[in-house]
Amino acid sequence: MQSSQSSSSESNSDRTTGHKRLIQCVTWILRALVGGVFIFSGFVKAIDPWGTLYKVEEYLSVMGIGLWHSIVIAGVFMLCAFEFTIGVFLALGCYRRSTPWLAFITMCFMLPLTLWIAVSNPVADCGCFGDAVLISNWGTFWKNVALMVGVIWLIKFNMRCPCIIAPALQWVAFLCTMLFLGSIEMTGYLQQPLLDFRPYKTGLALIPEGHDEDEGSFIFIYEKDGVRKEFTETDTLPSEDEGWKFVERRDIIPVRDNGDKVEDSGSDRTIRLWDKSGAEDLTEEAVPEEGDMLLLMMPDLAEVTPAMTWKLNSLYDWSRDHDAEMSAVVAGTPQEVSEWEDIAIPEYEVYTSDDTSIKEVARGNPAVVFLRDGKVVWKRTLSSVDVDDFMAPDIDPNPMNYAPDGIHNLYRRIWLYAVVLILLAVVSQMPKLLSKVEQKGKDIVSKGRQLVGKTQKDKIIRDDKAHREE
Repeated sequence: MQSSQSSSSESNSDRTTGHKRLIQCVTWILRALVGGVFIFSGFVKAIDPWGTLYKVEEYLSVMGIGLWHSIVIAGVFMLCAFEFTIGVFLALGCYRRSTPWLAFITMCFMLPLTLWIAVSNPVADCGCFGDAVLISNWGTFWKNVALMVGVIWLIKFNMRCPCIIAPALQWVAFLCTMLFLGSIEMTGYLQQPLLDFRPYKTGLALIPEGHDEDEGSFIFIYEKDGVRKEFTETDTLPSEDEGWKFVERRDIIPVRDNGDKVEDSGSDRTIRLWDKSGAEDLTEEAVPEEGDMLLLMMPDLAEVTPAMTWKLNSLYDWSRDHDAEMSAVVAGTPQEVSEWEDIAIPEYEVYTSDDTSIKEVARGNPAVVFLRDGKVVWKRTLSSVDVDDFMAPDIDPNPMNYAPDGIHNLYRRIWLYAVVLILLAVVSQMPKLLSKVEQKGKDIVSKGRQLVGKTQKDKIIRDDKAHREE
């Protein structure tokens, strides 16, 4: 009877132990999966804060909310850092009780937001993974549903798994995470993203072969006597001598049979450059296939100050003296372009394009793109070029010296951050490791003593047996 009860007790104990191990295993897996999604989402947003800013401003515009630019960009920085930090802390088990709750609060906001986006479709892409990975709005919603399930599990069971970094050192991990992500965000905002997920990457032709300037994909809007009329590229555009005035140009968005807008993946986009009136496509002649060229990208002329125009004109003098062409690509109506030219007095060619295409080529306003034989070699914001006057006698004439080393800088920062976290984890586990080593030493000493005692006892028995035989 006692044997049966003992066997039943051991069986229940085994089941309990197996259940605990299963919960721990699932918890570790969800820590890695949920944390990994938060890390990736926050990281790709932080790499390109300009892209995240544009997406947030698009949301605010759809919702009819107007905020100051400084407030929006500060919110973008904090959003990226918050999301990335939650992911790191989930993966490492830091702040085991509060981190899942912060993730839960985040998902309580994101889940209904993405449901509204999926149902009403106000934007083509939610931007949850920046330009790195584009997924449908419904795909984003179901992804968030899965994340919510994982977060709820972690709220209940996260405390049953140990943390990799000791609580006493978790503030150091937080500080290092803020420094790491903050440096990436500032570089992406002030210079250029350290990783480029857009279609105009370095090494690729800005205008790919096969560009078709006759492709009817734009609508031109002209106005006369307060009446506006739309024309396509295949139509005969009205003459301004007859009183027509060009107002704006819009993209024609293709529509599927079911009425949904076709989402543009960005992989086959081609920037198109127009004359200052916005009526004539000059893409082919604007970008030469041979030689060096500096292309200024200005998506918002209103933000280009007179101090910037002085630097731009100095850059033009420098390019002319070093056998490089220079042109500007701006976004704006003919009137806005004319007003800006009155202030800047540019001696270089000025073309127009839509602001979205300009922002995709390079971040910042203005930005500088250096082309060699029609291919993108480097790009950066004008403000990140630490030169007030390009005609100063000590200015380096080699344009390649202005090329930012983005990818190597990113690798160095990632390795430094990873090494710091690994060291924190090693230091955190040292007490447990030393305790195990100490216990192992005690076990060895105890076994040694037992062995010595057994040896001495055997010797006494042998001596006693030998004495009796004598």
